[in-house]
Amino acid sequence: MSSSAPTTEKAKNDRALRFYRDALGLERLHYGMWLPDDELTMEALKAAQKRYEDFLIDSIPEGTRRVLDVGCGTGELCLHLKAQGYEVEGLSPDINQKKVFAEKVEALFHFTKFEDSQLEGGYDLIIMSESCQYIPLDKLFEVAQQALNPKGYLMVCDYFVLDQNAGELSKSGHDYNEFLKKAEESAFGIVIRRDITPDIRKTLEIADDWAEKILLGADILTEKFRERNPFLWKIVKWFGRSKYEKALSQRVLIDADKFCAVKKYEFFLFQLQP
Repeated sequence: MSSSAPTTEKAKNDRALRFYRDALGLERLHYGMWLPDDELTMEALKAAQKRYEDFLIDSIPEGTRRVLDVGCGTGELCLHLKAQGYEVEGLSPDINQKKVFAEKVEALFHFTKFEDSQLEGGYDLIIMSESCQYIPLDKLFEVAQQALNPKGYLMVCDYFVLDQNAGELSKSGHDYNEFLKKAEESAFGIVIRRDITPDIRKTLEIADDWAEKILLGADILTEKFRERNPFLWKIVKWFGRSKYEKALSQRVLIDADKFCAVKKYEFFLFQLQP
């Protein structure tokens, strides 16, 4: 089942979704909540992502019945919410996520951007797990208010930027203070608030560990070619220099120490005030 506001159904090559599912075997696309003694393994990552999901579900207020998952990814959260008896719907402007969601979850799907949605309302809870950052702040609380029941809840779990001069790291995520300002000006009040930055940092550590191994593997695999064809290698490096430089500049995105210095990953539960 699918519903949406007018959206251009243009297929895009969602490499991240394909990489997570097909290469790594991960159904969840979000960060994980790790335990202090967890080792940096694939199984530990999967367990951490499940722990994150369980944390969201456990944080749902009593009396909640109808739930909208904004930026629903592969539908894993919706699948488990439905199994627990909630009436769930998913929303995403990504056509690949629409396809995967339809294969996995028997529930209504809204193929649209949240800020462009024409939702009829009546939701008890809207969940934004790492999707808040993609929604314009001047629309976020306004559209959520229109879609919720009176005294309905908005759950946001995402990272925010503390330092707007942090280069690549400041390019994703809303400004933290601006987000709080917009929330304060809205019709919502904060019910629960928790900084989970320390809990998610190992997600970055394992990503950085994988990146290091990939670079080492590439170095080993090209070693013989570089030794035998130094001139050709210089040509290859010259043609690929822009992509290489971009990859190096974006490596900082998975530097756990730098991330935690300039960003904050926080959980909010808001409620509409009378």
